[in-house]
Amino acid sequence: TDGKFIEYDDFAEDTAQLTSYSWWILDEKASDFYMSAHFKWSSAYRNADISGCGFAFSIQDNYDHYAVFLDRSRIYFVEEADRFYSPVGLTRGTGRVKFDNPFDKPVEADFTLIVNGTYAYVLVNGEVVGEVVGEYTLSQSRPLEGNVGLTLLSGTNKDYGTRCEMTNLHLWIPDED
Repeated sequence: TDGKFIEYDDFAEDTAQLTSYSWWILDEKASDFYMSAHFKWSSAYRNADISGCGFAFSIQDNYDHYAVFLDRSRIYFVEEADRFYSPVGLTRGTGRVKFDNPFDKPVEADFTLIVNGTYAYVLVNGEVVGEVVGEYTLSQSRPLEGNVGLTLLSGTNKDYGTRCEMTNLHLWIPDED
């Protein structure tokens, strides 16, 4: 239970850049952490691609990092290296969720990301995502210590694109042994 607990101000942004995401780097660095927030997002287009709010972590000086987003139908987890990003596969679980279309009305959920060693766990509304667990294995060949941040993935170029609000935003970094 020993560690650093940080509560952040509410966050609200929107972006309209299809298949691209924006991110905001926070001052804290960590390799192991617990980060949570209440997400509320909407889309300006009914048939938008994958879109939603999320977190970034392991952000390096060259901007290589991981990012994880909560979409209306799944958890979208990516690793970015050399300015290209690729999906990170599930180790266990389905990574599936089911929300209404964010075009019809804003979607809301509590989102938690836990990173411990080379594993990441995602919880939505206090439950582990997936049949067994929403678990992802991170690369052992890249540094995991780095900044954390907030992310927004847009699924459309129309109007405001994707709008994201984060409230009750917290980060806990355990003391190193």
